[in-house]
Amino acid sequence: MAMEHQHDLLGRASRLEARGPRPERVRGARGFSLIEVLIASAIFLIVALGIVPFFTQAIVNNRAGADYTQSTNYAKSELERLFSLPITSPDLQVTAGSEAVKVEYFSQTSHTWVPSIASPDVALWTRTVTIRQYGLAGLQAGAPVTAALPAGTPTGEVHARQIEVRVQSGRAGGPLGAGKQITLSLFKAF
Repeated sequence: MAMEHQHDLLGRASRLEARGPRPERVRGARGFSLIEVLIASAIFLIVALGIVPFFTQAIVNNRAGADYTQSTNYAKSELERLFSLPITSPDLQVTAGSEAVKVEYFSQTSHTWVPSIASPDVALWTRTVTIRQYGLAGLQAGAPVTAALPAGTPTGEVHARQIEVRVQSGRAGGPLGAGKQITLSLFKAF
């Protein structure tokens, strides 16, 4: 019986070999069908569309952060420069009215601060420096100091100068948002 069983197995094996190779019936071995690829693509597209707004918002936030940093650096460097000057410096004098205002533009062409922009140059940033002077005489009488002293006030009556620097981006609104503005101010006392 064992011999018959062994003979039967050998017979089957020889018949399979005689037929030739069997065609593959395993579906996974052939690759992906068009429908499977389309379904996978649709799932990927849905996931990608859900993530795109995060990237867009990150780009806008990065641009806004860069604008804030740059405007702060421009304002702070000018404020520190003016603060380091002697109080009698011409840059800190009020010559007319109750404040001195100086406007400068950061040139795209020369990458420096210039007093005016000529076409075709573009102002990337605008920096406005305002100087006001105040006296403390009103405090002795109990009145608060509210108004800046006008130009021509005797030096003995001027006790402090306010230095205000405002820097504003020249970039208009767009897909990355509008440019940023910052104002820094400090008092320099005599």
